[in-house]
Amino acid sequence: MAEEIEGAREEKRRRILKTAAREFVSRGFGGANINVIAERSGVGKGTIYLYFESKADLFNQALKESNKLFMRRAGEVVEGRDNPLDALRELLKMDVILGVEHQELAQLWISSFFGENRRFAGSAVEVLEEYADLVEGLVERCIDEGLLREVDPRLATYILLGMNEITIAFYEPLLSGMGGIEGVYRDIQDTILKGLIK
Repeated sequence: MAEEIEGAREEKRRRILKTAAREFVSRGFGGANINVIAERSGVGKGTIYLYFESKADLFNQALKESNKLFMRRAGEVVEGRDNPLDALRELLKMDVILGVEHQELAQLWISSFFGENRRFAGSAVEVLEEYADLVEGLVERCIDEGLLREVDPRLATYILLGMNEITIAFYEPLLSGMGGIEGVYRDIQDTILKGLIK
């Protein structure tokens, strides 16, 4: 019984976070309205404050929730793969596919770095570091095993993650006509990993 109650509570929390992410992306932090978030989540305004201390806490928790989703999936993708380049390719592909499937979360991140919600860039960077550390570890393994040339692993990580953010942001308006996300992304990834210079 206690598990069912906790499960329902967690489901409600996730629903609020997903709705809040959409509201923050469409209206910006300043224009986002807690009453609208509550109504669209199917809860009372007071319920939101049972789960979150403030509107800023709600924004930060939405960033953290999206990172949990990505980290959980990332662990599944990386676990059991002996070849670090295969693991890196699959991890980056999963990142883009999740970003396209969960646009509200991806756009929340993008708006934190480049858009209306830049006031949360520091929080976004802090949360992103855990994911970046995982990618960097794979890049380092690839370099150690001679699968990638000698590069600064952190810089390579940010280039790869930046490529992913651009792919997610551009997929619907520009890239979807080129095919499904997996095929389009495979071509983008190959271009980056192999380079453009002959």
